[in-house]
Amino acid sequence: MKERLRLLAVVVLVSITTVTAQENVVRVNPTVQKFIGETSQLNRTKYFVIHSSGKDEDHQEFYRDYNVVPCGRGFYGPGIAAKKKTGAVGKYPKIKASKQSELALKTSRFVGTEHPRNVYKEGVDIDAFANWAVDYFKSLKTEDRPVWYEPMNEPFVHAKDFYDEKDWDPVAEVRVKTEMSELYNAVASKFKQEPSLKAINVIGFGSAWPSFELKDFNNWEMNMKLFLDIAGENLDGISYHLYDGINQAGQDNKRSGSNNEAIMDLIENYSFSRWGFIKPHAITEYGGIAKKEYSDIKNVQSIRSQNNMIFGLLDREDRLDISLPFTEGKATWHLTKANNYLPYKAVLWKPINMGVPKNEITGWEYTDRIYFYDLWKSVEGKRVKISTSNPDIQTQAFVKGNKLYLALNNLDDLAQEVTIDFQSLGREIKQIHKKSLTVYKEKVPVFENKKLKKSTKTLEIKFGETIVLEYTFKKAIEFKAQIVKKRYYSLNYLEPITSNKAIDFEYSKVNTDLESASLSMSIGRKHKRSKQPIVKVNGTVVEIPTNWEGYDQSNRKDFFGMIEIPVPVNLLKKNNTVSVSFPDSTGHLSTLVLNTTAIKA
Repeated sequence: MKERLRLLAVVVLVSITTVTAQENVVRVNPTVQKFIGETSQLNRTKYFVIHSSGKDEDHQEFYRDYNVVPCGRGFYGPGIAAKKKTGAVGKYPKIKASKQSELALKTSRFVGTEHPRNVYKEGVDIDAFANWAVDYFKSLKTEDRPVWYEPMNEPFVHAKDFYDEKDWDPVAEVRVKTEMSELYNAVASKFKQEPSLKAINVIGFGSAWPSFELKDFNNWEMNMKLFLDIAGENLDGISYHLYDGINQAGQDNKRSGSNNEAIMDLIENYSFSRWGFIKPHAITEYGGIAKKEYSDIKNVQSIRSQNNMIFGLLDREDRLDISLPFTEGKATWHLTKANNYLPYKAVLWKPINMGVPKNEITGWEYTDRIYFYDLWKSVEGKRVKISTSNPDIQTQAFVKGNKLYLALNNLDDLAQEVTIDFQSLGREIKQIHKKSLTVYKEKVPVFENKKLKKSTKTLEIKFGETIVLEYTFKKAIEFKAQIVKKRYYSLNYLEPITSNKAIDFEYSKVNTDLESASLSMSIGRKHKRSKQPIVKVNGTVVEIPTNWEGYDQSNRKDFFGMIEIPVPVNLLKKNNTVSVSFPDSTGHLSTLVLNTTAIKA
């Protein structure tokens, strides 16, 4: 008994020490408007959507009550449409040409995609499919024609289904993935040549498994890079899926935090290096992977991941087209005898009388996934200046009228105490309203909706908790200044690391009228290798933090993450050289991006 108490005391002491080891200060100035590139106003339609294209009254009520614009993802397109008519993949029916061929046809805001088995087989006539896809979309009604067309969903993890060699045969994998990429390229090219379809954005490839660092970045070379080299030129956006957990194949990932940032930075840097600009992201699924069997607690686990990920996605609005949290609607296709008439693992609605055939369902009710939408439903406005002293405390802030919406999220596995420091208007606060959602691992979530004292300056954020504070001020907030966040990319990327060998990165035409600056350093290395290189900015050494967003990734084969390095602004010039050298070899420095916050003239 004494031994048990002693161990408990040690655990408690360690927990307290961890919580208080770093002072967590969030500084916010509601009078300073923030721009990400040219973007300040929050576009809710890019974020607060549902992975469902349902149109029934329950969906309509949800859109009205939770400030959600319809924008789902539907699994239907030219592949399955042709297959139903001809009975085979690769055979396409004749279709009456649209009389509006020279006019831009209207679209509806959703992503259209399909299962690879309905679109592709090895040796398929790629040009024939592309021509059929053009005719197919021209023939549709507006409500059935998507803004985004993703020809196949997660095709590369299914490549093994389309060749005769053993599964994951490297030569066969490249052969099939190459042909799949050529199909995307043909479709995108044909759409660009068709004036009537210019409102449709062709995106791809719907990657399920962006573990780019695996096998010393061979996974990047043989998947995303291969695809972009073949199809990227004609694509309107780059689509992929971000999940905590195992999606289709691969290792158990907890992408939330630094891993997500490293993935997105590599895609952006490659885009810049190849085309001179950033092709927009289209995150057509994201969140956490739930186990196959349904339970209320398992179903809501993904919301913790969705909240963890949305903070980083909000920081890329200027180069992001759409992000779809993987929350399905009713998924009635899953309510079968084989599935014991239980709901799909990721639904927003469940039958009131679960476990019965569809024709016996008496009504529908929300699952606890509704809390994600309730938490965020009021958040809107223009971005304002905000910073955090701890990368595990994520922040966002928006102002509209006399309202400030301050969102906080805890990426740490332990509770954190946070002090909120208002750098202006602190005395003008009239009211504080708090919404918070805590998603526990093994028990029901807790959603709070309450008022706080006007004097509240310190909050505890539990593990799995996201907080949205709504501050009401005595009068409308007026901006007194503006700041602009900008990123500078080098032409080189994915640099191999050799012990004590400097890797140089160049950044030109940098605005030097700056308030702050940092380097986003993403590395892929074995866990025992150093994450503390010597970094020199124009010859001066800068300090490397030992903390980064999210966990240490120890359950993964390699570390692949982004570490944010503060840079004193006085070190920067119009043209800059940054050198990085590690004390040990192996692995890659995948990207080094210069971030600046400038005072807007």
